[in-house]
Formats: sequence, structure tokens, C-alpha cells
Amino acid sequence: MFFKDKHCPTCGGGGTQVFTPLTPEERKALGTDRTDLWRCTAPGCRWYQPWSHRAGGGRLPEELQNPGADAAV
Repeated sequence: MFFKDKHCPTCGGGGTQVFTPLTPEERKALGTDRTDLWRCTAPGCRWYQPWSHRAGGGRLPEELQNPGADAAV
């Protein structure tokens, strides 16, 4: 499941990005069992957030960057 109607604060630009629910591995890395967290799937992005708002979001650990990651992201 995914949606392409969320703005990612770390990707910038005026467009939207595809967000998918965090995987069990990603939730474990954050130390949470929350199932309402979604992540941006843009190459190199590590941003995650609750579905309904950006507040409470953050960046996943570097080892969980999306493929095609740019070290500067």
C-alpha cells in the first residue's frame, strides 16, 4: 500500500512523494511498535512521519536509507 500525496520536508520542492508504511525492521530500529508511521520512498530519503501530520516525524538511521542514496541527503 502506498500513497503519493504527502510532502516530504527533507526532499524539498513543491511536489509530493510516495509514502509507504514503515516495515517491521524500520519500526524496530526506531524502538517503536507504532503502525501509523509512514516513510518517504524517494532515493536517499530517510524521512518518516505519522500519516496525518509531519509533527512527530524524523529521520531513520543511515543504514535504512532508500536505494540510490546520496550521502549528502
